[in-house]
Amino acid sequence: MSEQISNAFHSIVGGAKQSLGKAVGSEQLASEGAAEKAAADTRSATHTAQAQAQKAQGHAQGVADNVTGRVKSTVGAAIGNRKMEAEGHLQQAAGDVRRTVNQ
Repeated sequence: MSEQISNAFHSIVGGAKQSLGKAVGSEQLASEGAAEKAAADTRSATHTAQAQAQKAQGHAQGVADNVTGRVKSTVGAAIGNRKMEAEGHLQQAAGDVRRTVNQ
């Protein structure tokens, strides 16, 4: 079971235990349910934050590749080095792809 599905499952089960515990007057069951739900919700929020951080890092790397490639292709063109110019265009294109994927 994936982490996201597991977290959603435990959040629902915890909420159900909490509601059932309140309905039948069992403080222990309500507390256990609330704790299970809170733990699952915290894991889910942490997972989401980590995924967003990875996307931001990938986007930043794409920007860096794009700028470096642009400089390399410009310098290669200026000094007549076709290989450097082509490498720069390739790096710039790779940066564009990485930025697009991580938007």
